[in-house]
Amino acid sequence: MAIQLTFQAPCVELKNLDNLWFQLSTRSCNLKCKHCYLSCAPTVKGKNFLPFDKIKSALEEAKKHKIKHIYINGGEPLLHPDFNNIIRLSLRHTSVTVLTNGTLINDKKARFLRQIENDFDNELIFRVSLDHYTEEKNDSIRGKGTFKKALGGIENLLRYDFNPIISAVNIWNEDEQELKSGFMELLKRIRFEAEDINLKIISCMKTGEYTRYFGDYSDNELITQKDTEKLDLSCFDCASSRVVSMNGIYCCPMLVNDPRGKVGNSLEDFSKKTFLETNMCYTCKRHNSKMFNNNW
Repeated sequence: MAIQLTFQAPCVELKNLDNLWFQLSTRSCNLKCKHCYLSCAPTVKGKNFLPFDKIKSALEEAKKHKIKHIYINGGEPLLHPDFNNIIRLSLRHTSVTVLTNGTLINDKKARFLRQIENDFDNELIFRVSLDHYTEEKNDSIRGKGTFKKALGGIENLLRYDFNPIISAVNIWNEDEQELKSGFMELLKRIRFEAEDINLKIISCMKTGEYTRYFGDYSDNELITQKDTEKLDLSCFDCASSRVVSMNGIYCCPMLVNDPRGKVGNSLEDFSKKTFLETNMCYTCKRHNSKMFNNNW
C-alpha cells in the first residue's frame, strides 16, 4: 500500500551571512555532559580537529560576505592545538565569541588571552556553560567538580577585564526569570556585576547524550508550514549563520552530525536555503529566539 506523505517542511532563506561558526572539533571535550547534543567526551580518539588551513581558507572566502561576528565552538574549543592562532586570525576579521565550559581557563590562560585581544581592535568574548546556579544541579549534568572549575574560569576572565556571557541549558524547565535571578545572585557573590546580556538561557536539544538520560523528540515535534505564521523566522540561527566543520558547511551547530543540515562543501558554493525538516528544528520553534548566536 502506498503511503502519501503530507508533511512539507518550511524553508528559511539566508539573507546575509552575518555569523560564521567554526566547529573546531567534532566530539573532543574534557567533560562528558548528560545533555551534550554532540555526545562529546574525553574518551573520543582520532583526528577530529578542524585543520587550521581550512579555517584560513574559509575566512578568505568569507570576505565577500562581510561577516559581522565569528563563533568558535566544539567540543571544547580550547583543546584545539592551534586555538591561539585561530583566535588571532579570527580577530583580524571581526569580533569573536568562544563557547567554552570554562574549566581550562586558568589565570595564565586568561592573561595570555587578554594579551591577544589587546593586539586587535575587535572584541574577544567568552560564553561559559554553567547549567545551574546551584552546584548540585549543575554537577548532576556536567560532572562532579565542574561548577567550581567553571566559576574559577569565569573569575579568571573577570580578573583580566573580559565580560563573559553565562550560558545555561534550562534542562529542568524552570521559570526563566527565577533561573536568571538565581544566576544573578551567584554572580554577585563572585563580584560580577552582570546584566541581562550576560545571561543566555537556552532550551534542551533532545539529541546526542540527552536521549540516553531524558528521552527523545516525539513524532509530532516538528515545524509545519502553519507554525511559521506565528514564528519570527529571522530569529532562527540558520537565517543569518553558517557553520564550517570537518565535513563541509552546515546551516546550524545543532545539525553538524546530520546530513540534512549540510548545505555545501565550502563557502564558495553553499545553499542559502534551510528546510526545517528535523526534530531538532523544533527546539528553535519552542525557544522562539536565537539558540546559538548572541542575544544582540
